[in-house]
Amino acid sequence: MLSLIFILVLGLAGWTSASFLSKGKHQEEIKEELKNILNTFYSFASSLKNLVHLLIKDSIKSAADGDLENVKDNVIEMVKGNMINPLKKDEENENNEEKAA
Repeated sequence: MLSLIFILVLGLAGWTSASFLSKGKHQEEIKEELKNILNTFYSFASSLKNLVHLLIKDSIKSAADGDLENVKDNVIEMVKGNMINPLKKDEENENNEEKAA
């Protein structure tokens, strides 16, 4: 899926470059649309940077307030649960193999 998107973007970039270099009658409109796309990309990148900054600040505040203790306990329980389940499955597989033999 990612390859398909990459090929699509690459094809669009090639088509745009070829059209732009051919000095067609829509060259000014192509320039305007490219500027719009670039401005939108810069706006998206700025918003993404702000989001990451806010998430970092929130995480630091949560750590300072001690909210991470609950998260830590939940993660430990999840890891314990994931570690116990594979061990039970391995024991069941061994018992089944012994019965089959």
